[in-house]
Amino acid sequence: MEKAVLRDLIKGCLRNEKKHQKKLYKAFYGFACSIALRYASDREEASIIMNKGFYSALACLSDYKETTAFKEWLRYFMVQASIKHYLDQRLLPAFVPESKTDDMDSNPYNLKDGFSCSNGIKMLHQLPNLCRIVFNLFVIEGYQHEKIASFLGISAHTSQAVLTSARKKLNSLMSME
Repeated sequence: MEKAVLRDLIKGCLRNEKKHQKKLYKAFYGFACSIALRYASDREEASIIMNKGFYSALACLSDYKETTAFKEWLRYFMVQASIKHYLDQRLLPAFVPESKTDDMDSNPYNLKDGFSCSNGIKMLHQLPNLCRIVFNLFVIEGYQHEKIASFLGISAHTSQAVLTSARKKLNSLMSME
């Protein structure tokens, strides 16, 4: 989207003009949906997360600075909406590590070949909620375990253990294909 068009949409949104809000929503729907789908169990849940994320983004739109890419700015709100959704719904069960963490989390490319966008989302949906969220936050979003721990109210060690578990489960799923 051209910067001038985006700037006009944002100005309209800041004036609370519904047509501009709708256009902004439509323009970034696919992008926001792709993020929400990674965290959600299904499309319906992704829609709920996405709407919460857009609502938060619109509420904070006056804080947006053009020096930041709008998609990156919006990504923050989608990720935060995903985390908040699970915390509000209490969908993150307590996690007890199956075993000690290994060095899998030190290598971000430790999944077997074959994890692609086409089958990746399907596989992510087969992970338990906490595994899916930690995997997304660490591997895809690039957050460190300390930050993930602060988001989710768990320890950094637990975040590492969950990531190890998620990777093992994804490797197992890929070997079954």
